[in-house]
Amino acid sequence: MIRLGDGLYICHLNGHLLKIVYKGNNECEIYLENEYQGRAPFDYVKNKLNLMEKRWNTSKIIHYHYKELQTTYDQSV
Repeated sequence: MIRLGDGLYICHLNGHLLKIVYKGNNECEIYLENEYQGRAPFDYVKNKLNLMEKRWNTSKIIHYHYKELQTTYDQSV
């Protein structure tokens, strides 16, 4: 999790961008891919995201690029 400023935190987890906005009084708003998801206690969210980042090594995840299926025929039959 990266702290940017003005209570804004960014987390990149499993290919998704999570944005946490700290509102004060231990409350935060959660955005997933810039879509509002809800409010939650900040300390709980921060602890859970830190545990997930440590547990899941997302640096090696590669997005699969689909390829067109190509068929080959065996001519020796």
